[in-house]
Amino acid sequence: MRQTVLAFLLLSARGGIAALAVWAVCKLLRRAHAPSRLLCWLWLAVGLRFVLPWGIPLHLPRPQSAPVAAAADTVQKLGELPLVPPIASAAPAAAAAAVFPLPWYARLTPWHAAAAVWAVGVVALAVYSVVGYIRLKRRVALACKTPDGCYSGACVAVPFTLGVVRPRIYMPDHVQGTARQAVLLHEQTHIRRHDTLTKPLFYAVACLHWFNPLAWLAFRELSHDMEAACDEAAVRGRSLPERSAYCASLLQFATQGRAVPGSLSFGAGGVKARIVHLLHYRRLGAGALALCVAVVGLCATACMVRPQVDAAPEPQTEAAEIQTPETAAPASSPAPAVNAASTAVLPNLHDAANSPRFLCPVQYESVIRFMGNGHRGDDLRADAGTEIHAAADGVVVAAQEHYSWGNFVEIDHGTDADGLRWATLYAHMQSYTVQEGQTVHAGDVIGYVGSTGNATGNACHFEMYVGGVLLQPRYFTDYGADSGELTQEMADEILAEAVRRATSDQVTAADGAALSGVDLFTLPVAPPPQVSGYDPENGHPGIDFAAEEGAEVYAVAGGIVTAADYDVEKGNYVVLDHGGGLETEYQHMKSLLVSAGQSVVQGQVLGYVGSTGNSTGPHLHFEARQDGAPADLTGTALLAE
Repeated sequence: MRQTVLAFLLLSARGGIAALAVWAVCKLLRRAHAPSRLLCWLWLAVGLRFVLPWGIPLHLPRPQSAPVAAAADTVQKLGELPLVPPIASAAPAAAAAAVFPLPWYARLTPWHAAAAVWAVGVVALAVYSVVGYIRLKRRVALACKTPDGCYSGACVAVPFTLGVVRPRIYMPDHVQGTARQAVLLHEQTHIRRHDTLTKPLFYAVACLHWFNPLAWLAFRELSHDMEAACDEAAVRGRSLPERSAYCASLLQFATQGRAVPGSLSFGAGGVKARIVHLLHYRRLGAGALALCVAVVGLCATACMVRPQVDAAPEPQTEAAEIQTPETAAPASSPAPAVNAASTAVLPNLHDAANSPRFLCPVQYESVIRFMGNGHRGDDLRADAGTEIHAAADGVVVAAQEHYSWGNFVEIDHGTDADGLRWATLYAHMQSYTVQEGQTVHAGDVIGYVGSTGNATGNACHFEMYVGGVLLQPRYFTDYGADSGELTQEMADEILAEAVRRATSDQVTAADGAALSGVDLFTLPVAPPPQVSGYDPENGHPGIDFAAEEGAEVYAVAGGIVTAADYDVEKGNYVVLDHGGGLETEYQHMKSLLVSAGQSVVQGQVLGYVGSTGNSTGPHLHFEARQDGAPADLTGTALLAE
């Protein structure tokens, strides 16, 4: 939602800039007595600028300043985003770890609130205009058609044109003679130039950008120039006395307030300016008219220009060697120093002293480390717009917006010799430049530093995992002077925990046949849990694992998420389908990290222990069902205390 709102604001800003520029040009053209019908074309170009996100590309040289270049890239990326996001397709298996906070209301952000306010404003203005149109239509419903094609009657007080597809001219009975002919020519000119369609469409554009005063400026100026163009057509070739009589008619039918957008009232809008304009109106010569046409054409083209900053040059690297500072291609900002070993292999927990390190993802100013109370990594403080680089080669498994992480990217770096998966996560991005399923290399730009989500300032929140075990990034990342020393004892503890999580908690079910061939499970929470018994006869068809609030909840086996929602009794809960009629359910969680339809693997984190719903304290309520009936797993090693 954030990307859509920002893209729409950028579109509105571009339209506003075009409106200001055209307003200034029109001031000059009016002094030169340019025909008003030419000015209408300029305002129509402005209207297109307000609604069309694309345009004529104008390539600009890339700024030398890194922050300015990053800001330009962000603006350009926003301009390329669709204003209506596409329907998300099913995530690939590699994206099983993508994060989707649930329940639905937990996904709401200030950007959703801003979109809701915008929608309310659009609907209110649309209702106002439709109601006004219907009221005016009913007011003149008894008007009768006259020989000259107009509709007259006691209900018609002023001349105006009403209707969009089949417009009608309404004329008071007392307007006769030369004045009637002039007014009729004015309204017929509106119909001939399709102003009855153009004005409502432009009003709809202004409603879409109701928060932008420059959109209303453009609508007002277009309406003024429409009336002026028809006035010019009505007095063209007439003598000064006839013009004076026409101006008297304008003054006579000057209306108060604003006309309905679907109607074109003869005396509405800027009557004094229109009279002065008509008294000084004169036709231009061929040369002056050609010059005005050229100026209008040039300005209309400029309105549709879309500046594009040249992309940063790609670094020239060989397939089997690392780029050195001497051969590095220029970039918009200095990339992190590359540790040669870190791009070739993953860290080696068996040899801590010689273990390669990941790249530092950001040229940071300071590092804030805190592991606990929900904070699970390092905050690399840097200016907004600073480039964020991939710490190692891998595949993007998540590139999403999260209510807490903001814009974040997760990269799967593959498995090491022990079969343990390495992954990194980068959060609070201003924007990201990658998409799910994309392969990236160490040092590739994946986004820019920001403060989206639950952030206290501009920083890149950096997390690292091996085999599902959360790591301290400073021991495995080349932070330079801020790097931590990884001892072999620490590496052995991490390796033991990762291997234990991958293998030691896998146990054989007592009755593999009854559980549809699924015979290996892992504990849903970290041991040693306190377990309450399985007692379906007394209304407890599951097991309660007592654990600290915020402890990770794991999938006991691979499967598909069939439900991930909130219930007043269950709280935040997840249901997994393991195939063959076997389901497992996890209840009372503090928050969820999966969504319905997502594939998960055994041991994947589904959420965090909490006390939501009908709960007496932090714990995980776990249930297993075979073909819809409660399954008793208390006799297996899975649930052994």
